[in-house]
Amino acid sequence: MKLPNLLDALDHRWRDLLGRHGMPVNPTTAQVVIWQASRRRVSEYRDAVPDEAVRRRAAGQSTARIAADLDLNPSTLRHGLDLAALRLITPWLTDVPAWRIGRDDGHSDSEIAELYEVPEHLVRIALDGWPSTRPTPSSIEQEALRLWREGAEVTHVATAVGVSTDQLRQWLREGPLRLSPERLSQGQVAERFGWSKSLSRLYRLQGVLPAPDGGTRQNPWWWQSTITRVARTNLRYRCSQCRARFSTARGRSMHQTVMHRA
Repeated sequence: MKLPNLLDALDHRWRDLLGRHGMPVNPTTAQVVIWQASRRRVSEYRDAVPDEAVRRRAAGQSTARIAADLDLNPSTLRHGLDLAALRLITPWLTDVPAWRIGRDDGHSDSEIAELYEVPEHLVRIALDGWPSTRPTPSSIEQEALRLWREGAEVTHVATAVGVSTDQLRQWLREGPLRLSPERLSQGQVAERFGWSKSLSRLYRLQGVLPAPDGGTRQNPWWWQSTITRVARTNLRYRCSQCRARFSTARGRSMHQTVMHRA
């Protein structure tokens, strides 16, 4: 099979960039080799973006996240990332047409990378360009779970993973994303145990319901495991007619009198 032209094999992003940096329109292999050699002597081809930034962007991370993690100027990163990637791809430009043929023949990028002894992420971005950074539930799940389990609030989780709070809440509400373990609000705890608002407040003052695991003064929350422990150790008196639970026999009796006229 005849190898495609280099510029036909490359993603359009690199074709345009190569053209702006002097690559002929339909380069022969010899012209590519000459161009490669010239790049080693051109100072404008150097940039301040590290190789790690290219690798992370190729893995789908956003430029904002990369800039924050690597302590880079976001503007410098955005403007220099393409050039940094092209600098890394340049030593393998003569092989790119063969990469395209290999891909079309059904070989994986990892197989191509191993054969040509090139980092796999360079094969991928040379042929496909940068991956989309639009967050999806699956792409943010691991980081969102980590932050959630560290006690971060929903608004903080949303900011950290690069989505709006409304979008994150929608994913949680509709099911594409699930954050565990469960957190229970004061209202949910009261509903679960059959408490009135006044009894819920009383139990917090008495320490029957322990200090919240997180949240704010107005909107506290507890981990599911905390509430399970409270039920097991502090709420031993159950109503026989409903699921209500109390810390004392007197509390249960008052509940049954008021709610069930027992």
